[in-house]
Amino acid sequence: MKKNFPIKAMVLSLASLSFMSCRDTYNKLPQDVKPICELTDAEFDSWFKSGTNTENGIVTPANSVDFVHDNNCDFYKWSERMFLWMTSKEGNQTVFESPEFYTVSPKVNGKRELIPHKQGQLLRAYANVDKTSRIVTEEGQATDDVLMDANGELVYYISMVNDVYAEFLNAVNQKKMSGSTFPTTKAERDSIFNFAKNNGVVLKNPNTLAIEIKTSWVDVSKVKNQEDFVTIDAMVPVYNKVSDKLWIIKGERQTKLALVGMHIVGSTNGHPEMVWATFEHQKNTPNAAYSYLTKDDKVKNVPADTGNNWLFNTNLSDDPNQSHMTFSGDSIKAKEGYKITPSNTVRTKPWGSAINTPPNPEDKSVAAANSEILAINNAVLSRLKGKDVRKNYLFIGATWTANGTAPNGNSYNPSIDSLKIAGVAIGTSQLANSTMETYIQNGEEYNYQGSCFLCHSNNGLKPDDLSHIYNGLLKGLSAPPQRVGQKVVKK
Repeated sequence: MKKNFPIKAMVLSLASLSFMSCRDTYNKLPQDVKPICELTDAEFDSWFKSGTNTENGIVTPANSVDFVHDNNCDFYKWSERMFLWMTSKEGNQTVFESPEFYTVSPKVNGKRELIPHKQGQLLRAYANVDKTSRIVTEEGQATDDVLMDANGELVYYISMVNDVYAEFLNAVNQKKMSGSTFPTTKAERDSIFNFAKNNGVVLKNPNTLAIEIKTSWVDVSKVKNQEDFVTIDAMVPVYNKVSDKLWIIKGERQTKLALVGMHIVGSTNGHPEMVWATFEHQKNTPNAAYSYLTKDDKVKNVPADTGNNWLFNTNLSDDPNQSHMTFSGDSIKAKEGYKITPSNTVRTKPWGSAINTPPNPEDKSVAAANSEILAINNAVLSRLKGKDVRKNYLFIGATWTANGTAPNGNSYNPSIDSLKIAGVAIGTSQLANSTMETYIQNGEEYNYQGSCFLCHSNNGLKPDDLSHIYNGLLKGLSAPPQRVGQKVVKK
C-alpha cells in the first residue's frame, strides 16, 4: 500500500474560523472563482428531457459519439451531464436502477455475471467481501481496506455497466465485433445497435457508448438530513461481530442506502482509453487547503476545512487516512494496533490537483486547474432548481490521455511531459475519491502514481488493459446472454 504524505498544518484567522463554524453546508464552494468553465442557461436547459431546467427534472445523457474535446471543460461538462442523467429519477427509480443498467457480480472462478435490473428486484451491495465466492470482490476500495462512516456503518459498493456496454460484450463474445477497443465511433455504435436489435433489443441511449460506474453507499438510518441524499433500497451483508477485531459474514438484510460517491467511466469520440470522472457528497470529508483564481486573476488560498460532523471524519487532529481494517475471504479483520472502527478521512487533493504541480498542459498553474472544476461545479449547482437532491453532490474531477493514447500509468508532470505527453494522464490527473481510494490518495503533493491509470492501464487500449471487470464479464458470457432491454415491436 502506498504511504500517504502528512497533511500540512495551517493557521486559520479568527475570521475564517467564524465563517467556517456558522456555515450551513459543508464544502461550500467559493463564488468569486474565475468562470473558466461556464454554462449558458440555454445550454443547461438543453440537458433536460423537457427542454427546461426543472427541480429534480430528468436529464438526458451526453452524446459520446459526437463528443467535442477541444479543451478540459468539454470533458468536465460531459462528466456533469452524465452524473445528472444517471441520478435522474424516472418514476420510482433512478436511471442507474433501471433496465438500462446491469449490476456487475463479484468474480467467481475468474468469471463475472451481468445481473439484469428488474422492477421490484433489489440491487445488492457489497462491503468488499462476498459470502458466496469467498474471495476478494474488487467491488469496493482500490485496496483491501474496509471503510466505515463516522456512525460505525460499513460503506457498501455496487458496480454497474450500461446496456451499450452489455451488448458490446455480447457482440464481441459472438465474434460480431473485434473488441480491440471500447466503442468510440458512429460505425461502432451502429454495429452494437443493429446487433442488439437483431436479438430483440432496442438500446435506449446508444449515443452514450460504453459506460462503467462504481457507486459507494452508507446505511441511511443514521444519516442526518436524509433528504439530501440519493437513496435506494438494497440488500447488504450482515456480519457476526465475533469481537472488536473480527467480523464474519453470516447473511444479508434489506435496508435503505444513501449515495456518497460515484465513479463514471465512459468511452467517447477520440478517447478509447475512456474518460474517468468522480463525484462525492458534499458532507463526506473535509478538504485539505487549496488555491484558485478569482475573477480578477488573483490567486486565492482556501484554508483546510474545519468542523467535526463529516460523514467520514470526527477528529481533524487525528492522523488522517489511516486504515483500521481489511477484508480476507468472508471476514473483516482489524489491523495490528486497531479495532474495527471508523477512521478519519481527509480529501488531500480536493479537485484532482497536487498543491505543487499543474495536472495538465492546458492549465499553467494549480490554481487555474482547480478553478476549472470549481467553476463547472458553480455553473451546475447554481442552476439546479429548488431542493434538487443533486445539489448536494460535488464533481471532484475527470482524467483522460492526450489524443486518446494508450495510458502508461503516469500522471502529467510539466517538468517531464511538457513536450511529449502521449500516454500520461491529464485533466485532473491526481484524482481520487475519498470513499473508494481512501487510503491511497498520496497526500497533497505530486505523485507520479496519482492517476486512475496507475491501476487501469497495461500500455494498451484493449478493454482488458483498462477495465478490471471486462475480462471476467467476457468469460461469463459462455451461456446465452440475458437481455432485459426495450423489446423490438414488430409491426
